[in-house]
Amino acid sequence: MKSEASVLAPGFLIASPPLGDPNFDRTVVLLAVHSESGALGFVVNRPAPMSLGELLSFAGYGSDLKDPTPVYLGGPVQPSSGWILCLDPNLQADESGVIPVGARVRVTSSRSAFDALAADAVRGSIGVDPRRRTVLLGYSGWGPGQLEREIASGAWLPTPLDERILFDVAADQRWEQAYALLGLRPIDVMSMRSIGEA
Repeated sequence: MKSEASVLAPGFLIASPPLGDPNFDRTVVLLAVHSESGALGFVVNRPAPMSLGELLSFAGYGSDLKDPTPVYLGGPVQPSSGWILCLDPNLQADESGVIPVGARVRVTSSRSAFDALAADAVRGSIGVDPRRRTVLLGYSGWGPGQLEREIASGAWLPTPLDERILFDVAADQRWEQAYALLGLRPIDVMSMRSIGEA
């Protein structure tokens, strides 16, 4: 059984530069679940090649949705699965398809959550969404011990969860801002790795 100190979720995994895996280069992963059985997370800064309106239209919610809100690639596992990242502490962990990530952040794959999102998109009210919903396609997963080995090899820097990074920082700035949580810049980490290899 893992001690409290060794459980990394909820938190972020910041990809070390250069990571070497194109699925995770310059990414920030929201680590939602971490236990001795493995880990589950979602990349939160890699835009998908479609908008929310296109995705909802493709999913059968209507052929005329024009919502330009970006959708993100949550990871390489099951890329056709959809998830909603949101600030909604009213979504309970015992509800089907809901993963609590800290006190207020939730990730859900429930059909009712997507139905509500689509209804709001049809009404055009997504732009002022108090739940700050973001759609993610796919997820990132690690088997038992795999994430710990990747961290030990320097592939990831774990850091505590900061809601501001998820909801108030532009996606293309989240990687650098996540490093700033540690008082670092990506170039600092590259320099440290180069010195260690000399």
